Amino acid sequence: MPRAKKVLKRKGKPNNQQRKGKNFKKKKDEHKVEEYDPKDTSRPIPLEYKLWCERKDAGGSNIMSCTVVERRARTDVKDVPEGEHEFEYYIHFEGMDRRMDMWVPYSTLRFTGPKVVEEKHPEDDHHKDDHDVVTKVRNFQEIQIGTHVMPTWYFSPFPAEYSRYSRLLFCEFCLSFFGHQSELQRHSRKCTWTHPPGNEIYRSSETNINVAMFEVDGQKEEEYTQNVCYIAKLFLEHKTLSFNTHPFLFYILCEVTPKGCVMVGYFSKEKFSEHNYNLACICTLPCHQKKGFGKFLISMSYELSKIEGRSGSPETPISDLGQQAYNSYWKANLIEILSERKEAITIQEICKITSMTMENVTQTLKMLDILHYDNREGHHIAIPESIINKYREKKANLRANKNRVYVRPCQPEKLRWYPFHAREINKRERKKEQA
Repeated sequence: MPRAKKVLKRKGKPNNQQRKGKNFKKKKDEHKVEEYDPKDTSRPIPLEYKLWCERKDAGGSNIMSCTVVERRARTDVKDVPEGEHEFEYYIHFEGMDRRMDMWVPYSTLRFTGPKVVEEKHPEDDHHKDDHDVVTKVRNFQEIQIGTHVMPTWYFSPFPAEYSRYSRLLFCEFCLSFFGHQSELQRHSRKCTWTHPPGNEIYRSSETNINVAMFEVDGQKEEEYTQNVCYIAKLFLEHKTLSFNTHPFLFYILCEVTPKGCVMVGYFSKEKFSEHNYNLACICTLPCHQKKGFGKFLISMSYELSKIEGRSGSPETPISDLGQQAYNSYWKANLIEILSERKEAITIQEICKITSMTMENVTQTLKMLDILHYDNREGHHIAIPESIINKYREKKANLRANKNRVYVRPCQPEKLRWYPFHAREINKRERKKEQA
């Protein structure tokens, strides 16, 4: 015991003499960025150097504060003319999501610009963590699935041998990926798939599109579900890719075409969730966004929870776009219920009808600003007619526009699904009867 006390004493805080001594050092020195002279164009700009960049968009060009994340030799020319800068830079715009990061030429960078009030933003230190040292730069510029070419947003841990390609090509049915067009063409001649390798649990005819949903077991179809995760990670930052897909069920939303069923988005959920999550990961491919697919996937996850007889919520953390989609769905769902309900309703009753958690219901009521409190009645829900009319007007406009592609939320009467845990119980009972 005395020996243990001495060890603890050594590991404790330094005493006053040690603090006054010259040998006392801080545990972690602050990282210093290398100094750089903008006039010396022969030298590369140091990493983590802060400067400004001219960013062009539909509204014009803006000078924005940014940080140098990575650099490489110029790719626009083979031989750099004498006197020109030899590098191009991967930059992160201060306060913006990492999907906005990009490679830019030296000519767009500025060493003076508008003063910016420094605010600590979680995205600004994305390249300082040990994990993000590898994932700080997108490893592919774009992917192609069928005829759709999509710029990527984030890093995804594809096998290292594919890192030399700037574009990955995917089979639109089995999701096998290739670096050359000739390889994909050769594969397409042999591929016999026309839909995801699972049970079809939903099909409906929507506005200018037909959709179908397939349930794929991550344990039975490991290669396919891993490829789904590879693609999703290109567009999701806050999810860690797990190569073990066995504990998950994947719900693949497809567009029904003359050739077959082509994936437009998906969500996954744990077979047995300890925290009652009804969704682990959700992604709609960028080329299919703004068509209602995201809300359809969310509504499907809650319809499955209703069949299971429990409340659920999405796994956290969730991306900013995912949070926007959930907020929109939750608001529309509650307004729909409250507008049709004439008598008083409690939060518990709303949870039972929607399968939303009490926390999510309360949060949404506060966002709508319809949860009120007074000394006599306590907390009560009061929704003004203006909110209901605005919701109905928006819904009518969507129905009136017959030219756009749009998918309604999941229609429960078209869903053919049986809970996974109930299926497992039935299998065990059958085995006992056979034995």
